[in-house]
Amino acid sequence: MYPYGLKHNPYHSSPTPRFSDSAILGGERHKEAKSAILSCMHDLCSKIALSEKDLRVVTIIQDVGSGKTHLALHMQTVEEMSAKSVISYVDFSQVSPRSKNVILSSILNGFREGDLEALRTTLIGLMMASLHDREKAKLVKKIFKHGLLAEIKGESIDDKIGLLLQKRIKIRDEDTLSEILGRNFTELEKQFIYYTLNDEVKNWVSSIESLSDMLELLTSIISLNQKLLDKVTVFEFDEFDSEGESMEFIKAIINFVLPSSMILLIMTPASYDEIRKRNTSLYDRLEKANYKIDLAGSNTFSEINDIVLEYMRTSDATGEFTLESEYDLSSKIKIIYDEFPDFRNVRSMINILYHATELAGKRDAGSIDEQALDETIKTAFPGLRIKGSIMSVPVSDFMKIRRMSNNLQELEDRVKNAVRDLVQCTEGESSLSPLDLSEDTSELFDVLYRDSQGDKVAVSVALDKEKSCKINQGITRSQFSGHVNKVLILSDRPNQFDAQKEIGLQVRNVNMDGSKLIDLIYFSSKYRDSQISDDDLKRASMLARSIELP
Repeated sequence: MYPYGLKHNPYHSSPTPRFSDSAILGGERHKEAKSAILSCMHDLCSKIALSEKDLRVVTIIQDVGSGKTHLALHMQTVEEMSAKSVISYVDFSQVSPRSKNVILSSILNGFREGDLEALRTTLIGLMMASLHDREKAKLVKKIFKHGLLAEIKGESIDDKIGLLLQKRIKIRDEDTLSEILGRNFTELEKQFIYYTLNDEVKNWVSSIESLSDMLELLTSIISLNQKLLDKVTVFEFDEFDSEGESMEFIKAIINFVLPSSMILLIMTPASYDEIRKRNTSLYDRLEKANYKIDLAGSNTFSEINDIVLEYMRTSDATGEFTLESEYDLSSKIKIIYDEFPDFRNVRSMINILYHATELAGKRDAGSIDEQALDETIKTAFPGLRIKGSIMSVPVSDFMKIRRMSNNLQELEDRVKNAVRDLVQCTEGESSLSPLDLSEDTSELFDVLYRDSQGDKVAVSVALDKEKSCKINQGITRSQFSGHVNKVLILSDRPNQFDAQKEIGLQVRNVNMDGSKLIDLIYFSSKYRDSQISDDDLKRASMLARSIELP
């Protein structure tokens, strides 16, 4: 059993999105993009006219791993989209060589099998309907060479049409088929129907060389989709860039103005800029696209977090993934997002959660816990470290400390104790001094010790804003200059302290970022549990120097 009572892992480990996973869509930016595409589709469908050319162009631009491909595949699963359109998806990174002919073949291959079969089934249905017309029925029988001998043998024309539907036989009388179709179809449409019925379209298309013929063929396909299926045609071109003949082919499509269709061009900012440099006329047309979708912000924490949670929400059939579970998982995702720049995109975060879910499932853990995430990073991403960590804090401990540090007073108390432990460990317990400062100043300092030169050093952990103000006032008034020789202020806002005053006192401000605070707390927990190794002692000395303990 997987965490939260899930029957399967909701995440995938594929480097690129799979169609089977694309039905799930999270993130405000992606949902807004989806709405824009649907709006374009509704606009197109409301103005369809076979006698007019009506092309819509949509550009989707953002960096690698931002969910562009997932969005494109997701649109194929949306009922509002699939009920009104036939969609061809082409991944240009898989098109080689980038010649116009290969691109055209890729478009044909990009149509969903169900759409092609629906078109073929509809065409065969027309042929069967022709049997009710005496003259056309003769032509149908002629196509299948269904004569008197076949009647004597008891063979049915319906059976032969059935064999054609099952792709077990082919028809070879193109002229007779053209007579059956009559004037409702153009000659090129009739050709396409002939090769479609025989399941030979791909071979036929590979022989087309002229760009104008390619555009006419695309027009014929669009027309047939509309006449026979009552659907518009959508072309999704993923990983579109400036390589080969890609730009010329797309520019030709836009200039030709395909009828009743939509083009989605999916690009990275780099590839879009390259198109700007290499083909200004195409760039101008893309700049004037009906919808320009920029997924900027798709790699923010809020966006990634919503996407990750949506996978869980969609897969949760038992209700065990509660709001409390969402909050718990979000807090862990936030730590990973903050500490590991490598995971600040949708693809990478889904990958790490896939592994964490698998590891948690093997232990029958009720949730994705810190241990699962720690094991994931150690196993699947060896070499990744918490940025800035001196004590080499394990991810699991790091996450626990981070989550336990929301209370400022508790955090400050733990850091105070950690500084005292660090002084004892690195300087020796005898160096610590009792806090014998005056009543006015004793509350401002947390540790007092003598350094190797015999100077009395006062250390203050100043994470609280009010306390920081009092310390600053004490420094400027020389309030405690007679009691200590040096003052060390550990604060997350060191710039507010006026250390330049000529008060006969050495004052040093140390910026305590998150990694230093966690290093201190982690060190203290190991020190108090008597788990300090020789390697830890070396790291502790480095930690002491990093916070400028004299």
